[in-house]
Amino acid sequence: MKLVFAPSAKRIIPYPPVGVSLLASNLRLSGHEAEVFDLEMQLADLRRQGEKVLLYDGVLSTADVLSPDLSEPVRGYGDQLWRIIGGASGGEVLGISVMGFEQSASALLLARLALAQGMRVIFGGQFWTERSASEVIHALAPFGSVTVTVGDGWESVTAFAERAAPETIPNSYTTSATPGGAIVTGPRKVAKSLPPQPVYDWVPWEQYENFGVATYKNPTPARRAHLYVWDKQCNFRCAFCRVATGSRAVLTPPQVAIDSFAGLVKAEVDQLNFMTNELNPSRKYLLRFLDELEARGGGGSTNWFTYVRADRLEADDFGRIRRNGGRLARYGVESGSQRLLDLMRKDYDVPTMSATLRNAAAEDIWNHVNFLVGFPGEIADDIERTIDFLAANVDTIHSVRINPFYLPPDTPIARAPEEFGIQLTTFDSGWWQYQNSDGTVPDADLVVERVERISRACSDLGIGFAGTDPFFLLDTISRYDAVPAALKFLKEAYPLFWVPAPTDTYKALIGGYEVKSEWKEIALKRQRNYSLSICTD
Repeated sequence: MKLVFAPSAKRIIPYPPVGVSLLASNLRLSGHEAEVFDLEMQLADLRRQGEKVLLYDGVLSTADVLSPDLSEPVRGYGDQLWRIIGGASGGEVLGISVMGFEQSASALLLARLALAQGMRVIFGGQFWTERSASEVIHALAPFGSVTVTVGDGWESVTAFAERAAPETIPNSYTTSATPGGAIVTGPRKVAKSLPPQPVYDWVPWEQYENFGVATYKNPTPARRAHLYVWDKQCNFRCAFCRVATGSRAVLTPPQVAIDSFAGLVKAEVDQLNFMTNELNPSRKYLLRFLDELEARGGGGSTNWFTYVRADRLEADDFGRIRRNGGRLARYGVESGSQRLLDLMRKDYDVPTMSATLRNAAAEDIWNHVNFLVGFPGEIADDIERTIDFLAANVDTIHSVRINPFYLPPDTPIARAPEEFGIQLTTFDSGWWQYQNSDGTVPDADLVVERVERISRACSDLGIGFAGTDPFFLLDTISRYDAVPAALKFLKEAYPLFWVPAPTDTYKALIGGYEVKSEWKEIALKRQRNYSLSICTD
């Protein structure tokens, strides 16, 4: 089976993708061969070598790849992708991972070419919902039948590789063999199971190192990867979050995670993302992880970052994190207003958040804080309380990211909107539009005004926005023994990180490309790159 991560030309990618690596692991455990291709990385490498790539040098849409007759540039691009994965033979399986909208056109083109060669095709990845699965199945129907997995996919891919009947493939949707275009739905997975750990033996590390050197302007090559602990579980139920829903996976035991950690260290990985949401709610899990890590000799020279809930962690906890390589902690603080935090169901206490930031900073850990603006029920005073929080913690907040609110599907607020004083209206390419219970509609201009108010306050306080790409930030921190030295370097080398701007501006600054981005483009809606629709307009 060939597993590919579809390209987008929109990501900063100095690390191998986790999803296809995890699927390859499960296939091998089940006795199947699995080749893995990160087309995002492969195309970036070809471009660095001077080869033209349509995804970078032109325009590619889903309409282009679904046209009855492919244009010459699109066909040439398809041949380029086909060459990278080494062609195919009839009956072979192609699994395509799609995480965002910008990958969808390339993914559909690959599927079309594969079907023409007699391959069987299955899609997976966070992009897919029941709606988008139906769309892609019907869009590709003229070229053949495909399967789309929505949710946990490691068992689905294995069943597909073993030619299981469509109605038995977990979490999946497949074109029906009967007339009329019906779709066969596989069973929703109910039983809990432990996801496999990803394998990285397929990774062309030198390509990722070279990409990182060019992107991060650091002449010292570094290997980066995700330490995978199942990241779709959380004990808390924040109103706007999908993490706590949709998965029946069992949390990865610390011993298993440390086995994976040791494997990455053996592969000479220098920088890790502790890829989990479980550290957010569970101090108990963190301490068990640190116990196991220390029992095996500690974190060595590998540096890592993780999300952490801004509560329940003591000063000694952060000291252990720092001694074992933890250099960057990210927090979903969302607001400095207790009233708004309660509306969001964050279960946060503002004084405790401040204490947590102090404890981390005292142990020389970089604190990056996310804020959310525009949540239903937010008032002007909530913004002022957030600015007060910034001012009170200016010495312990090292970077900030501001996210305009949008309303995702399958979240507590989407399932019970009346409890939050709103009514859902239409579903628009990955988010819900809504109105207030009094019939008024949310004001995007007001959200923009409040985002800019907080942004200016950060700038006035000397707090920057350098945490947009956490691997970039970790790379910088890793060059220095202490946070103040890393902060000094960033201020001198990247002063634009301290100039208020939409998040895409900072991504472009790191990635070396230009964008024209306005806050209003994402206020109350999700960015198109993460849209859950393949709409061909």
